[in-house]
Amino acid sequence: MDSKDYKHLAGLAQTLAERGYVVVRFDSIGVWESEGDISQYTMTQYLEDIKNVLEYMLSKNEYKNILLGGHSRGGQMSILYAARDPRISVVLGIMPSSGAITGERREAWKKAGVSISNRDFPDDKNKTREFRVPFEHVLDRDQCDAVRDIKKIKCPVILIAGELNKLVEPEDVKEFFDNANEPKSFTIMPGIGHDYRFSEKEVELVNEKVLEQLNLMNI
Repeated sequence: MDSKDYKHLAGLAQTLAERGYVVVRFDSIGVWESEGDISQYTMTQYLEDIKNVLEYMLSKNEYKNILLGGHSRGGQMSILYAARDPRISVVLGIMPSSGAITGERREAWKKAGVSISNRDFPDDKNKTREFRVPFEHVLDRDQCDAVRDIKKIKCPVILIAGELNKLVEPEDVKEFFDNANEPKSFTIMPGIGHDYRFSEKEVELVNEKVLEQLNLMNI
């Protein structure tokens, strides 16, 4: 539920735009600036959102390459979607999440019926917005396996992990890499955690690494 306007996403968009990409950022349905209700925030609908954005872009112009990427859940969704659409020509997963929601978190979510997430505003980290995500999200997520689906991707895959990330640990990202087809790359960013968006320097370092990997793959 990261806002498309968080500094790491806006910064990456700017970096890619300066490289010559036409860039689109979007909030999935039910969160931040997108229409719809939070009850519609499912993996299935997220995949449909990506398709709708892509179809709109392709209706306006032709593109030589289509890079699909994101951070955390966005990275996971990029992998899941690319496994379903051969038009994607490069996948970028920055600390992509994986797997079903299990254990105590799942049981607590099921018992309460919702999981409450308070996310800071892009322009004011002291101000938050509450999202009450229904348990149906968990059940829908059970159907998605990005580690399995990455095996279906035939285009280049760029994977970036954060050394200090405790939410999506480097070995979790390495599992994606181990299951991906060539060409692929895997980088661990020293001293960087999951919420690197709070540091302009760390955002810059990650974006530089993205460009470096694109250059190495001649993309």
